[in-house]
Amino acid sequence: MKGNKGDYLLNCIKTLIGKKASGIDITSEMLNQEIEHISKSLELMRDARKISNDAYLDSGSIQGGLTVIASLIEQNISDDEINSLMATLLSRSEILEEKYPGLSETLDSYRA
Repeated sequence: MKGNKGDYLLNCIKTLIGKKASGIDITSEMLNQEIEHISKSLELMRDARKISNDAYLDSGSIQGGLTVIASLIEQNISDDEINSLMATLLSRSEILEEKYPGLSETLDSYRA
């Protein structure tokens, strides 16, 4: 699934890193909107049995990571630390893409 248009988690993190790299401020509000979408969509996907409970739980690590970053942004933590955490989330999302083929495509289908 890696590199497909539907790789939502991976593309979400890449987009956030790209915005940050090009000088666009990432706000906690932006992250909280993504967190809410991911959370609601993963719940719906699990309830509809489109993903396994393991995929649901593992995907929570991305949601949790974004929550930590949103909190750190509110605390005015240095960009270096934020960038490091974003790189870690990118790595995690790549692993999820490989471990659960179709996960991101299914998540992306819940985007309004």
